[in-house]
Amino acid sequence: MNISYRKFQESDKKIITVLIQSLYKEDPGYKEITIEKIDKTFNELLKYPEKGKIIVIQDCSNIIGYSILINFWSNEYGGNILDIDELYIKPDYRDKGIGANFIKYLIDSKFSNSGAIKLEASPSNNKAKKLYEHIGFKESQNNHFIFDLKRNN
Repeated sequence: MNISYRKFQESDKKIITVLIQSLYKEDPGYKEITIEKIDKTFNELLKYPEKGKIIVIQDCSNIIGYSILINFWSNEYGGNILDIDELYIKPDYRDKGIGANFIKYLIDSKFSNSGAIKLEASPSNNKAKKLYEHIGFKESQNNHFIFDLKRNN
């Protein structure tokens, strides 16, 4: 395998859309995804790259995965937090260290001048949690809460 990472391009929209839909079908902990939401994400990150990036993961020129990375400032950490909002590898490429190596790349390169990296796993995704702990991530001491403004009106 010859794994590489590159920034998302407009020409990637079709295949990355399919991969995003696959992620949301495989992991029932996620909210419903729509083409409209996906397009809004593409448009927002292409228009405002300081907010985040979509990274395409390739084996040679074959797209095998993607990651949506979001930047935000943290007073507590005194710098940028890189949030791995989504990370998806096609099933045929799993259990080969590709996801772990991608995360290690983000850590080693201090991607986006980040002072910390944050990610989430749905409660039932024990495989992901085990991987993250193996890399060195610790479960946050804080519980995270969300108020969905679109559902609570």
